[in-house]
Amino acid sequence: MPPPEHEICARWLELGGRVGMALLAASFAIYASGLLPPLVPAQELTRLWALSVDRYVAATGAPTGWEWARMLAKGDVLNLLGIALLASVTAAACAAIVPALWRDGRRLQAAFAMLQVIVLVIAASGAI
Repeated sequence: MPPPEHEICARWLELGGRVGMALLAASFAIYASGLLPPLVPAQELTRLWALSVDRYVAATGAPTGWEWARMLAKGDVLNLLGIALLASVTAAACAAIVPALWRDGRRLQAAFAMLQVIVLVIAASGAI
């Protein structure tokens, strides 16, 4: 039988994966249906894809870093919400196992799990 922290981690990964995929599917449906206006019109994409990243951002006003979070009313930016959720599931799963490790007296493993969460959050923040 797997240790409790494995089951906790697996539940978080499964739930986060399912919710993230559902968000991706819903945001694509919103984009494809035109319910929200896109930041970059679809007919311009093939021309713009040939540009370097810097020129693409300058030409479109595309968000960089966490700027996308303020642009969720744009159909083509909304999908980043699902991607961000999927990217954060690992940190959430690691954080979720910390109490179980601590209760079992495995304080060093709990500390390393929390350290991993801290590193992932700092990396995602763009602070470094």
